[in-house]
Amino acid sequence: MKKQILQKLVIYSGWLMILFISACRREDNNSQTIDCTDINADVTWEDRGDGVDYTLTCVLNVNAKLTIEPGVVIVCKSGSGIVINSGGALKAVGTTDKKIEFKGETDVQGAWKGLYFKSNSVFNELNHCIVANAGSASFDGNAARKANIRVALNAQLKIRNTIVSKSAKDGLYVDGLESDELNPITSFSMNEFTQNAEYPISAIGPTATQLDGMSSTFTGNGRNKVLLRGGRLHGAHTWKKMSVPYYIEGIVYAGEYNNNGNLTIEPGVRVEFGDNSGLGTGDYSSGSWLRAVGTASERIVFTGETAAPGAWKGLVFQSTSPNNQLSYVDLNYGGSSSYTGATQKRANLHVGAWSAGAVTIDNMTISNSAAWGIWVSANSNDINVPPTVTYSNNASGNYYKE
Repeated sequence: MKKQILQKLVIYSGWLMILFISACRREDNNSQTIDCTDINADVTWEDRGDGVDYTLTCVLNVNAKLTIEPGVVIVCKSGSGIVINSGGALKAVGTTDKKIEFKGETDVQGAWKGLYFKSNSVFNELNHCIVANAGSASFDGNAARKANIRVALNAQLKIRNTIVSKSAKDGLYVDGLESDELNPITSFSMNEFTQNAEYPISAIGPTATQLDGMSSTFTGNGRNKVLLRGGRLHGAHTWKKMSVPYYIEGIVYAGEYNNNGNLTIEPGVRVEFGDNSGLGTGDYSSGSWLRAVGTASERIVFTGETAAPGAWKGLVFQSTSPNNQLSYVDLNYGGSSSYTGATQKRANLHVGAWSAGAVTIDNMTISNSAAWGIWVSANSNDINVPPTVTYSNNASGNYYKE
């Protein structure tokens, strides 16, 4: 009798264990399909256990606060995406051990549209997240704006400890034109951008000051550099050394007229430029400045994306601020065009253009210009060129003063 009772207890315990495991586990095919109705009241997506928690089949409009708990996994079907509209917010804060995942139904580039932040809510945050497989299409038909994560210029987003991978185009795309001075990325740190078909980040100049230098990583992307599509820098900005170059298409100006701005470029930074692109201080902005000071072991490089004379415009200084400085800098392959449109005013280094300029230089190489090494405008004073500045292969000559 005792033996039979013991056997029954063992069987009963086994059934209890099975029931306990079943209660704690959930198969992927039991995931909840997201209702495609707009979110108009605050809601939380909970971690429902192992496997896929939610399946997204549509473009979901978020008009209230959507909070996603640590560990939640969201599978996004073809054509689906999430738009965080004005009045809405997306707060996705995971942990090191319980990341939040947004991913495609298949692990390929471009399996779904992605996330589009149009809201300027302070709650917008991606922290300890994985955003993968998006960029199949943009949300407005503009093919240039396909990305895993897109952020409108008047929005705001904190992105930290997040992996952004396998976009069919860019990993992160920040809206804006070359004249815009806003920056919607309010915090950026310890992120990983990998295996995106084109750029890991495509943004405008003001966004670069938020990047955290060597702390974020960029690997295996189609064009493994950070694209800056021009922009105006108002206020104080710093560009840190990264494991990849900054790449400018358009012109980035520090300040313009009465809107002063300044840019400090740290040692070891490499900046590459596309055709007719450039960097410098804006015209008639007397309080604006550009300071690029490297070291003997970590020089700063300004160069064309292609190693050919005339690959880009060159640097320009249109303010006379005493803070304008270039030291331990390699400056080459400029001189494609001038900043005033005058063909004879082309150079790697433009001192003055529409307004007078000034800059202190030392320990520089100035080489392979399609025109002059240094060109100084009539409304600017001659600059001192010390022996630590060396020239080579500048087509029109090394130095010209109007």
